[in-house]
Amino acid sequence: MKRKRAIVFLISVCMVCIIAGLLSACGGEELDYKSNSAPNSNGNSGVEVVYELEGGTYQNTQHRVRMYYYIPAGGETLISPPGENSKREILRANYHILGWYKTKTENADGTVSYSDEWDFETDTIKSGDESLTLYCGWAANVRHSFDICYIDENGNEQTFTSIETQAGMTFTDSSNRADNRPGYTAERAKNANGSYEIVYYSKDASGELVPWDPAYTHPGGETSTAVKVFVKYIAGDFKYVSTAEEYIAAAKNYSRNREGVWLCNDIDLGGEEVDMFRDGAGKFSSVFYGNNFTVKNFKIHYNVNWIISNQQQYLGDKALCIALFGNLDGATIENVTFEDVVLDVNISYSQINGVYIAPLAVLSSQSAVKNVTVKENITLEKIDISSSGVHEHETERLFWQEGVTGDDCTAEIQFSDETQS
Repeated sequence: MKRKRAIVFLISVCMVCIIAGLLSACGGEELDYKSNSAPNSNGNSGVEVVYELEGGTYQNTQHRVRMYYYIPAGGETLISPPGENSKREILRANYHILGWYKTKTENADGTVSYSDEWDFETDTIKSGDESLTLYCGWAANVRHSFDICYIDENGNEQTFTSIETQAGMTFTDSSNRADNRPGYTAERAKNANGSYEIVYYSKDASGELVPWDPAYTHPGGETSTAVKVFVKYIAGDFKYVSTAEEYIAAAKNYSRNREGVWLCNDIDLGGEEVDMFRDGAGKFSSVFYGNNFTVKNFKIHYNVNWIISNQQQYLGDKALCIALFGNLDGATIENVTFEDVVLDVNISYSQINGVYIAPLAVLSSQSAVKNVTVKENITLEKIDISSSGVHEHETERLFWQEGVTGDDCTAEIQFSDETQS
């Protein structure tokens, strides 16, 4: 017998659906799309189909939905689940629909299973059929991921971010998302190309971190699975610096990005003029990890015209501060030697009432300096200050500020070409 959809009747049903949906939206009652299950005026029989949502929501209710299909005597028709012919879907948070089933079984262990799936492409209802009940079968959304984790200062395991993946995929962090932890920088190591890449780890059976296996693939599975990838973090925001070009760029960009330095090699700057590591207020507030390397053979020119444009460069009443790092404010500098450094100071501004010069920093606030050596040649030209002004050099320690010396730090300073009026 030829099957056809009861289109005309379903249009009428849809109109009733809209009205019923509006009436039941606030009350949360079950949706009953019918006027009568008995034959209508044309003698067509109504077949009731009950859709059990099983935890889903349709038009603001979780109750069952009833639909009636009027079929000519001896006829049959395909049916559609609620929402298929409208923009209103059946929804359940973090689940998706597997199918609709005729049989629901409550198992002894308290779980529920479904069987006898209804095929909406081929299965039909016929005139004279008994009421049909279909149960919505749900499956939890499966999310596979690589979770980037770290061990915090208290030895506790923390998850920083997740990267979604699929079964059989290898781990990749192409955008370096692991390096976005505020106040920290991911540990890196030099690769075969000479650049520095983040080092990733996994945990072995004993809980120790071991290098990540790049050939490892995500196992997938029927339930959401997160595979942990570990990163070691170092406090502070900094750049890995291994070449003269990288050092010059890091110094030049410091006032903009406030990123410090992690030295990877000894660096000879070949006599180049280099910017100071300082912000617009003349402060260094980041980290400089020297790793027992040396930065040498460079020049810093102290431009007084730039300095006087910002009153914060002064100490007290227009007294000028001059040093390799200006002033330290919440900074860390350790395990580094600066040698063959020329600090060229050209001052000819009459409003400056004092000049304070130190090898590393003039003032220090809440900063840590350890195992730092500065071998510096300070050239002073055109010193012109008022008769009441101060002109002080510090040659025995890294700081001009009294009581601040740093741990295991030394300074070797020479002053030359000095003229004073």
